[in-house]
Amino acid sequence: MEIIIQERTYYSPGDENAFFGWLENLKCVSTVKGAPDGLHVKLRRRPSESDLREMIGLLYRYGLDMKPLAALVTERNARWFRNTKMFWYRSVFGKTSSKRGQKST
Repeated sequence: MEIIIQERTYYSPGDENAFFGWLENLKCVSTVKGAPDGLHVKLRRRPSESDLREMIGLLYRYGLDMKPLAALVTERNARWFRNTKMFWYRSVFGKTSSKRGQKST
């Protein structure tokens, strides 16, 4: 499995090292490669809850598009990951209609 996340501007070598160190330290991440369309993050397995929460934190902290994380929803994590009250919900899944609880654009 692979997700593609947007590349960003780093403000110092330490900033760049911190970002990649955090990402590459996740046990579910196999490789990270830059390409014209973004960073290709190859996963060795589905992220655990801890891995996914770290990914959420990383992308949120660096102000990156969180929509690619939507591909990581599973039956096992949907209860907490798709919780409409969580701060990341709109950034990952988009808006929810308050009447039906369905996703809208």
